[in-house]
Amino acid sequence: MKLQRLLMATLMGGVMMIPVWAATTDTNPAGNGSIMITADQLTYDGISGRAEAKGSVVITKDDKTMTGASGWYNTKDEEGFLTGGVSMIGNNMSMAASEVHVLHNHQFDATGNVHLQKDDRQLFGDQVNYNTETGYGEIIGHGQLVMADNVLTGQHITAFTNQISATAKGNVTLSSASRNVNATADEAVYTQTPNQNDGVAYLKGNARAVQNGNILEAPELKIELSDNSAETLGGRSTLIITPK
Repeated sequence: MKLQRLLMATLMGGVMMIPVWAATTDTNPAGNGSIMITADQLTYDGISGRAEAKGSVVITKDDKTMTGASGWYNTKDEEGFLTGGVSMIGNNMSMAASEVHVLHNHQFDATGNVHLQKDDRQLFGDQVNYNTETGYGEIIGHGQLVMADNVLTGQHITAFTNQISATAKGNVTLSSASRNVNATADEAVYTQTPNQNDGVAYLKGNARAVQNGNILEAPELKIELSDNSAETLGGRSTLIITPK
């Protein structure tokens, strides 16, 4: 069945729920991925597949549910946008932001005080772009990547959260509370085995590491959190040891 006209539904002071089936298009056979949209005010164009929603909007597709103040969703393109205190909950993950653009239910581009959590990994930033299928994320502006006990920050961070590998640039810091380690650099490459505290960081550009009052400075440093070791990788370095 194909809708050939514009359907409009409006309810003031309440919530109207209508199911919008992507299966009603020729390119999406029946039974493949239903979408449920609820809102205080809702319009749906059956020809274009675009739904406009305002007021306590809830969009549910597959394992993910998004909420916000207003937005739209196109059932044919599987593309949507929500604004106004947006939250998203899915399997083993959640996200909060001011605005979220979603494509094909796995690419999420969020802006405005973004906080995304996947298992025990968390991404914070002004803007976070994240793909739930690949686990690839990009953080732009005041970025923070939290991996259990270890925290990596920078102005721009790219990361594969499934394997836990990340690159950070701009005012980079790396810290581990349990190991009392704090490090800074211009850039960093970080890897870690999931569910293991075996992080390895390569710091480049004005690298500095501090642990228990001891300071190591060099153009480049390698830090291994598994054994609390630090190694200089070139250039003149300085070690300051604080007597215990």
